[in-house]
Amino acid sequence: MTNSMLPSHKGSQFESSRRLESQSVPGAVFWIRKTSLGQRIELLTRVRELTRKYEFLKAGGPSELMEATLGDLLTTKLYVEWGLERVEGLSIDGHEASVTLLLEKGPEELCVEIAQEVQKECGLSEEERKNS
Repeated sequence: MTNSMLPSHKGSQFESSRRLESQSVPGAVFWIRKTSLGQRIELLTRVRELTRKYEFLKAGGPSELMEATLGDLLTTKLYVEWGLERVEGLSIDGHEASVTLLLEKGPEELCVEIAQEVQKECGLSEEERKNS
């Protein structure tokens, strides 16, 4: 006779990525990394280094603003490179999309969407997201 009140010893299953359907590119699906504590520290350290370099430029003149925009784009690229595992349902110039191809020739709005999802996954507050 078994007791159904005993805890199960099956263990837990952890999926290291999360599947999302794109809102900006209908039909595209992408997977982003779920972050561990160590990965979150690594990513946020890299983002902090990058944003520190460009943040003060946002108060400057036109050439400084252009540099600040470059910083924002490089930060978006960092989030995509770091957090995107794969993309499906999107071809670019007849080739199945990869992280590299998406960054080089893909729709910028999808890159921005992915970067925002990676930021959410890392638990960044709205203010931290605006500053990165």
